[in-house]
Parts: sequence; structure tokens; C-alpha cells
Amino acid sequence: MNDRNFDDLAERFRKRIYGGLKGDIRLAVLKRDLAPYVNLESAIDGDGPVVLDAGGGQGQFALDLAEAGCRVWITDISSAMLALAAEQVETRGLQQRVSLVEVPLQRLNAAPNIPSADLLLCHAVLEWLAEPQQALVHLADNLNAGGYLSLTFYNRRALEFRLLQRGSLRQLDRHLASDNWGGHPGSLTPSNPLLPEEVLDWVAQAGLSLVAHSGIRCFHDFMTPEIRDKLPAEAIVEKELHYSRIDPYRQLARYVHLLCRKV
Repeated sequence: MNDRNFDDLAERFRKRIYGGLKGDIRLAVLKRDLAPYVNLESAIDGDGPVVLDAGGGQGQFALDLAEAGCRVWITDISSAMLALAAEQVETRGLQQRVSLVEVPLQRLNAAPNIPSADLLLCHAVLEWLAEPQQALVHLADNLNAGGYLSLTFYNRRALEFRLLQRGSLRQLDRHLASDNWGGHPGSLTPSNPLLPEEVLDWVAQAGLSLVAHSGIRCFHDFMTPEIRDKLPAEAIVEKELHYSRIDPYRQLARYVHLLCRKV
């Protein structure tokens, strides 16, 4: 397996990842989890955290932090994704606060002019890598002492449950036998979704301590569109926030968010 480059899917990501209700839930959880630890008030005075968005693609969340006053570096291996980020940087007038660098996550240390980070974002990246545990070690190496890693990843348990719910038992057996979970070519289902219990072990082994653990889309994806579309989006986001830290709902969330601190 090779690390996934999203040059061919950049436009789909523009619409799918942060657009609509799914994006609202994602941003609500991230902002809630980060708020107690990241001092954006100091960023307004020009002394805020240095933010590195590894595998950041279009950098939607990172650009919000830049808008709040942080100095941001967005890195990716996809030139097409970074081109979309550049459009937004210009549109939002953030050229003085955002740097875009085409570099693999594993070579951040070797890239010139990329500082170690006070806050490192790695959102929906590990599940597309051939060696996700080793990538986590590289991320920890790029954090300042006392810095935070905001990590999201695709939850294999949620995918397993979805297949069970649909009665796709043979498909589940094939995935388990091959350890390849990707869908059809062009699918946004990663080939290497991760088990939360394993990632939590990797976090500890990388010298990071866990300060927040949330699920993203704990029930949204299990609702029928007919029911979901009848409800106010704000009500769904509110309930997602409420249940995002309660098991077993958190264990079945489509994505997991871990906020970790370098000790």
C-alpha cells in the first residue's frame, strides 16, 4: 500500500468534507475540544500558537485559526489540494499568516522553513497512509514540548458496524481477510481505517498524553435521510456534541478525535 495522493479527488473534497451538516458536526467537535487548551485570544495580539496542518489539503480548519491570528503552515503531497487552499488564502486575505508547502508528512523535519508546532493538526490522514503508526511518531517529533496534536481518523469499528447493519457479511469477511477496506476507485472510504484502541496505544508509545477523546458523527450516519432531513441541523449538531464523549456512541462514531499533549 502507498500513501494516498488526492490530486484526483480535490474537487470532491471541497464539497464533501467540510460542506453541509457533516462539516458542521466536524467543526463543532473540533472547536469544542480545542477551546480549553488553545489560547486564540493571544493570537489576536500576534503571540498565538504556531499551527502546522500536516496533510492539511485545503486547510479549512487551519484557515479559521489563521483568521483568528495564528501563524499557520499547511502541508500536503497533493498540489491540487494545496492549489484549492491557495485560493482560499487569497480570498480571505491571509497571505501574511499562511504558508503552503508540498511535502510528505514523513519529511516535515527535513523541509526548510517549517517550524516545530505549538498545535499540530492531522485530520483524516493516518487512514490513508501505508505506515500510520510511524507517521504518528513523525508528528510527535514536530511538536514543541507542551504542544498539542489534534488527530482525527476514520474509525474501523464504525465501518464494521455499518456492514453488519446492512447484512453485508460476506463483504465484511473479505475486508477482514484482506485487511483492505477501500471501496471502489475514487471512493472516499479509506483502505486502512483504524481501530481506536490501537491508535490510543500508539499515542502513548509516541510520548503523548491524551487530554480529549471524542467521536465525530456518532449517530448522523446511521439515520435515514428521510428522518434526518426533517430535523433542524442545529438540533443534530447539539446532540452529536452531547453524545460525542459517551460510550458506546463514541465507539461507533465515523471519525474519532484525539487531542494529545507532548509531555
